[in-house]
Amino acid sequence: MEQKAFMTITELDQLKALSDPLRNQILTILVEKSFTGQQLSKHFEISRSKIHYHLNELEKFGFIQVVRTEVKNGFEQKFFRAVARGFIPCDSLLPYQTEVGDYYRQVALNILGRAKTRVISAPQESFQMYDDQFEKWPRLLMQLEAKVSEKKLIEWIAKYRKLVKEFYNMEEDEEGKWFYLTTLGFQMDLPHFEHKKEDE
Repeated sequence: MEQKAFMTITELDQLKALSDPLRNQILTILVEKSFTGQQLSKHFEISRSKIHYHLNELEKFGFIQVVRTEVKNGFEQKFFRAVARGFIPCDSLLPYQTEVGDYYRQVALNILGRAKTRVISAPQESFQMYDDQFEKWPRLLMQLEAKVSEKKLIEWIAKYRKLVKEFYNMEEDEEGKWFYLTTLGFQMDLPHFEHKKEDE
């Protein structure tokens, strides 16, 4: 069963279902690969009954599906996988700004959590220094802020998405290595970096 690029969230009940922090975490992991309820129970250190409740809710709203089954010790095990790599609320849900905001905030937190896991588990060579020319390093470590109009930002994001798509569609090299890329960008109330004042 091929995973779609995106699924559109059309119902408020669907959106509320994904606003649950644990359910959102489970879906984030199932976007990456398939897991059984028992495997998820061990991962989250939560009872299987609670995990299966959330899996049933995610399956009921069409976010996950069973991709294969295996029989182990006489019991059938179901492997669940997210039906898409991303989930986007449709325009009809725009009046429910609080719920939409809660959903996207939870997604951002889960992405950060998965990124942290990958940093911890990455091989030592991932963070070795090759030379002092960081432009040639096979990694990105950065935090940036910019004060721009939404229009300019949207135009820039469109260009960036093309680069991300190019990264995703690069032809696999048998002798190559796996690289991880994640991106978060959102509006803030106040800057956290010092910025030069215009009158200085």
